[in-house]
Amino acid sequence: MAAIIFDFDGTIVDNRDYFVEFIAKEAKRWPLSDQDKLAIAGQPLLVIATRLGIDWYKLPKLYFKGRSKMDRAISSLKVFDGIPDLVKKLHSEGHVLFILSSNSLRNIRLFLKHYEMRQYFMEVYAGVAIFGKAGMLHKLLRDNNLKAAQATMVGDEVRDIVAAQAVGVKSVAVAWGLSSYADLVAMKPTAVVRSVSELLAILEET
Repeated sequence: MAAIIFDFDGTIVDNRDYFVEFIAKEAKRWPLSDQDKLAIAGQPLLVIATRLGIDWYKLPKLYFKGRSKMDRAISSLKVFDGIPDLVKKLHSEGHVLFILSSNSLRNIRLFLKHYEMRQYFMEVYAGVAIFGKAGMLHKLLRDNNLKAAQATMVGDEVRDIVAAQAVGVKSVAVAWGLSSYADLVAMKPTAVVRSVSELLAILEET
């Protein structure tokens, strides 16, 4: 048995297009031109924001604004293929599952309920500050009497890996989310996976 801690945005929920549209509208570049679409294809959100003319120092505020508005779109967002089955299987094997996210508790619960996954997670730690994931990860371990060696963090962004490494838990980065494969590999997580089947194989070994 292991504690497996999932990020939400870009890991469970496929909301990349939502954020790209939101950033483009904030930059007054929506609808995107064919040239912009080509330039930002496959790029992490930081690069997209910069490419569309958003100053880097505005990104934290923009980040929270985008999530606060997501409640209007949450019911239309899709789960990544294979994630519900993965979550169900891990739960059936006795793993303890959590979500740790900067998204709102309401959004996450609505989404999990819609895709019939809510019952598989012991607890959701939501509303985590953009720079505070390591602190909340430490709190999660403490609250649940878990040692770092018992836990694995699954996320799609560099900051998920940084948080895991700061606390001493294993980190598995998924390459279908908001950060690029190259950026994830450069952070040297425990593993980087490109598919849900790869992710399941690794998590079943924890």
